[in-house]
Amino acid sequence: MSKKKKIQIKDLVTIGVYTALYFIMVAISALLVIFIIPGYSYVFIPVISALLSGTIFMLMVAKVPRFGAITIMGSIMGIFFFIMGRFPGALFICIVIAFIADGIAYLMRYKNKKGLLLSYLIFSFSTIGPVIPMFIFPTVYINQLIEVGHDATYIEGVFNNISQNTLSVLIGGIIVAAIVGGLFGQKMMNKHFEKAGIV
Repeated sequence: MSKKKKIQIKDLVTIGVYTALYFIMVAISALLVIFIIPGYSYVFIPVISALLSGTIFMLMVAKVPRFGAITIMGSIMGIFFFIMGRFPGALFICIVIAFIADGIAYLMRYKNKKGLLLSYLIFSFSTIGPVIPMFIFPTVYINQLIEVGHDATYIEGVFNNISQNTLSVLIGGIIVAAIVGGLFGQKMMNKHFEKAGIV
């Protein structure tokens, strides 16, 4: 691999900036979902995040079209989830999903729009790490809630708002939101950022 294709120091700075912007989008998503969806809405943060973050992802890939950029972004997210005391497997989920998304973008040489859209769709699932135990390992999730100080009433309320269809709705919502958000991001790139010389 030539030096030009490797991640450089300036690339790490760029990745850091766009990762910070991605975090801001996730935070905004968390606030929005509280008002949009009644009850325990935390589980749907990945859906709103996928809808809002397409432009950030597309800009980052355009600025750093090198293998490893997407993986680094996803890994930083996973580390953040781990530090915040979320499901430890969330770190692994973030890294693996980001690596797959990175591989797809790499195979498409970071230029093919459909390939980048698929990469973003896959990447959008990296944020399900903190909530996936709710469906697969409910006991583990309950123990986490207890460890951070939530009482039985809160825990009961959490699972009262979760049905057998919630996981299917979550997955379907992420797919639709990622496609819409990714297409919007590509449209913004074509209309505004490229003309302004940002990418």
